[in-house]
Amino acid sequence: MIGILDLGVCNLKSIYNAVYSLGFDVEIIDKKSLNKFDKNSHIILPGIGSYSNLSKVFFENDNLLIKIQDHLKKGNFFLGICLGMQFLSTNGFENTESKGLDLIEGSVIKIKKKDKEIKIPHIGWNEVEIIRQNKILENIDNNTNFYFVHSYFFQLKDEKFVVANTNYGDRFPSIINKENIFGFQFHPEKSSKKGLLLLDNFCNFN
Repeated sequence: MIGILDLGVCNLKSIYNAVYSLGFDVEIIDKKSLNKFDKNSHIILPGIGSYSNLSKVFFENDNLLIKIQDHLKKGNFFLGICLGMQFLSTNGFENTESKGLDLIEGSVIKIKKKDKEIKIPHIGWNEVEIIRQNKILENIDNNTNFYFVHSYFFQLKDEKFVVANTNYGDRFPSIINKENIFGFQFHPEKSSKKGLLLLDNFCNFN
């Protein structure tokens, strides 16, 4: 079973439909149904909006972090998408400094506008450069294009957890992995066949 975390700050329809279209049983988990964590082997945290707002909403309920930590200790899988990937970090600096899940050490900072061609936010298709082989990349070619929408990026303290990078003003991590925790800076559910293939790879981990 694939669970999608609903914190009330983003539209879950596209990611729900994408996972469902791949043939998986999928359900929404909100703050009132945290008991559903126990029957889901894979949890997805999508994200649209600001880091500071997500942090505020998330930490209104201490049980959420406990549930995620227990989920991971059991060897289950967790995926953060876009802001969801950024929220895996220690802290973020969008609007103000806010704390994250601290599952992968590092900070979320703004993309630097180094020339006139760099427009913020970064919106559109961009290449993902594979720097480390990983099981999430099965049947994914180097320099495949995925769809991005973001103004900030995750600056990891330890780059050994970076699987792939993308260039846009800054060179930033676009796929990360630490043990059973994964992150995509782009939106796989909006990235055509290759995006769905990545989601399928994640959902098939056991």
